Amino acid sequence: MTVYIIVFIVVFCILLFIASRILPKLYSKYVQSDMDRVNNFIAAEKYDVAIKKLRDILSKNKVHTKSYKIYKIIGDCYYKMGEYPFAIVEYRHAIDTGDDSPETVISLGRSLNAIGRKEESLAQFLSLLKLGGEYKVNVSIEIGKIYYDNRQYNTAFQFFENALENDSTNKEALKYKAYCYVNAGNYNEAIVIMSSIISKYPNDPALNYNLGRAYKGKLDSKNAIKHYKISSKDREYAIKSLYEIALCYIELNNIEFAIKYLEMAIAYDGIDKELNLAILYQLSECYSRMENLNKAIEYLENIIIINPNYKDAEKKLAEYKESRYSDNIKSFFKLDENEFADLALKIVSTMNLIPYSLKTTDKKYVIIFAKDGKSVHSTKKIVFFRMSYSPIFNEELVQLYDYAVSSNVVNSVLVTCAMATPDAIRYAAMSRIDIVGIKRLESLVEKSTFTSVPVGVTRAEEKLDWIV
Repeated sequence: MTVYIIVFIVVFCILLFIASRILPKLYSKYVQSDMDRVNNFIAAEKYDVAIKKLRDILSKNKVHTKSYKIYKIIGDCYYKMGEYPFAIVEYRHAIDTGDDSPETVISLGRSLNAIGRKEESLAQFLSLLKLGGEYKVNVSIEIGKIYYDNRQYNTAFQFFENALENDSTNKEALKYKAYCYVNAGNYNEAIVIMSSIISKYPNDPALNYNLGRAYKGKLDSKNAIKHYKISSKDREYAIKSLYEIALCYIELNNIEFAIKYLEMAIAYDGIDKELNLAILYQLSECYSRMENLNKAIEYLENIIIINPNYKDAEKKLAEYKESRYSDNIKSFFKLDENEFADLALKIVSTMNLIPYSLKTTDKKYVIIFAKDGKSVHSTKKIVFFRMSYSPIFNEELVQLYDYAVSSNVVNSVLVTCAMATPDAIRYAAMSRIDIVGIKRLESLVEKSTFTSVPVGVTRAEEKLDWIV
């Protein structure tokens, strides 16, 4: 019996030894086949499927000594998908589990930079500067880009120069060195550098956009337009390229073409608020030069809706509007406070209303209380005369409505020559506020010349805390 036990133990040990030699190789082969599948998914840009497969590999082999390589690949997949926060997590996992390769640190730095964490990104890149050769070139370019995006062009320039000391033909470093020259106003040097590489990359949007800027800086509008047209085909550069093309056509005194490209630019509805305002402002200027004041006013009103204080938009809007008014209207809005109030009372009378009380505010309004008949039970109305040209926003009408309600009056009339925003027009319709615009006002002012100032109207001063 003892002999059988000894034989069993010996056979078991031999089988165990064989298994320890063969099974890891079989498992390695299995993992390798999984990695082949992952590589195929990545090649087909099926990054989400590749990530799922990589996580399966990790779950099957939790003690795998080279798991950091898998974390790095997962991070790369997230980076290519634009999911930078997830990429950062995976790159940090890779570093924490033993990945000490500069490539992973560079990938981490790029991901941090992509989500605006520039200081952390810079720290990662600076930690690699001591490395030489290819790494020094790549890291110097990445650091230079961060400073360039932060508009620290002199500092950025030095890092691009450092990269070129190790690789004098590096396209990326040459491009950004030229861009720094453009921002420094050194257009000739910029054009020399960019012209030397444009033949190899004729459709590069950033390269063409900056060549356009350099030629525009040299007042060579025709060459600038040529390059801006190429960069305008790229989504990222489209709006600003079209805007710059329009500015070049304005320089060439071709206002029709300028309008064409400005309208193409504004049709993109970009998220850059300042650029959108600049485009609208140039459109108003161009239409003014074409003597189409209606369109010029339309674009100025759009500007003021976005930013009432943009450049001299409000002043120009008032000038353009006044130029279209009759002499009666111009005179009306230039009257002093008492004369304006007297004419306002006449206008209320021409509306078939009987004014009985008048109040002047410390800001933009003359307020007249009136009723539509002599009876005690006649419907009361408040007529607000607005003396400013600035556009009317929803909040202002809310305050007018609240004032009317507090005075136990449900119907109001707003007499104005200003533009009301779409939201304000909708609110007025819901709140029983009748807006009397410039066309009706022209007629009312004309009729008021045949009307006497009503007698018995109570006059009072009132301080009102209006929004505007």
